[in-house]
Amino acid sequence: MDDQHRLSRSTTGSFVARLAPACALALLLGATMPGCAQSQGGSSPSPASTASAQAPAPTAEVADVTTVAYLGPAGTYTEEAAKLFFGDNDELMPQSTVAEALALVANGTATYAVVPQENTLGGPVTDYIDALLAASDVKVVGEVVLPIRQTLMGLSGTDLSKVTRVVSHKQGLAQSSAWLDKNLPGAERVEAPSTAAAARQVSEGGDPTVVAIAAPGAADLYGLEVLQKNVSQSEANKTRFYVASRKANALPGYGCAVFEADVAAGELPALLGEACSGGTTLVCVHDRPEGSGLGVYRYVIELARDGGFADEEITRLERDCKLRCLGRFARMEG
Repeated sequence: MDDQHRLSRSTTGSFVARLAPACALALLLGATMPGCAQSQGGSSPSPASTASAQAPAPTAEVADVTTVAYLGPAGTYTEEAAKLFFGDNDELMPQSTVAEALALVANGTATYAVVPQENTLGGPVTDYIDALLAASDVKVVGEVVLPIRQTLMGLSGTDLSKVTRVVSHKQGLAQSSAWLDKNLPGAERVEAPSTAAAARQVSEGGDPTVVAIAAPGAADLYGLEVLQKNVSQSEANKTRFYVASRKANALPGYGCAVFEADVAAGELPALLGEACSGGTTLVCVHDRPEGSGLGVYRYVIELARDGGFADEEITRLERDCKLRCLGRFARMEG
């Protein structure tokens, strides 16, 4: 969400005219906004619109009982996304960081990990994107889009006029910044590893001048009082999560696929033009520094395809566009 590089207007302008309408819109937005080219508020393709009636369900290749690592502790939005995707018949394994959750998948301790990727208000979570790119042994096998209702909570009897500190994950603080500016302008904003960790910190700290911003369920879990509902003040506030595993989905026909490309910025327009041919459309592009020099990035490119991604289309994208497939999957809406 921070330190995001924008696509060059000069290179994008000549390219947009050659794109299909959906790709053109996505790239135009990508040229002027950090992160995803289309918001998760409803403009990005859904499985129903990007795959045929025979397309595999989001959990088509998921075992009935499995182990799932996620960003903990209990009470995070990531846990909520994991429960939505996997149901209640699984062992959930909360971890301190996303990198640790992915490492458990890579070494075989956990079968899956659930990883936050992007929020409609806060933008892409760059640390977590980097962690996914660094986990070379895992594949994306699912996506969950979850409505987010950031909630202000504190000890019982907390007086908002006396609050001196607000604790939350950096996404929670970013998504609630407008409400905080208006209602708690003098309060210090302190980052926590997760929203649930913030709620637990307030609960255990015993200081009525410190409050947390977290998922509504964290108030009950940690014995806190809800002081204000939905401080993000947006019905469009959603976060999308990737589900990662060592074993890639094998069935053809999933409506979404994500790829990595390591190229100079000037090569991106032609690459996307080739990728978005023949019915494939661009959902979003995230860029991260590649490390070899200025202007060279590792691009995470999510695509959607009407009728789904057959093996032949994945092969074409890898061969002709020099993309590395990180997985094909279907999206689940919360």
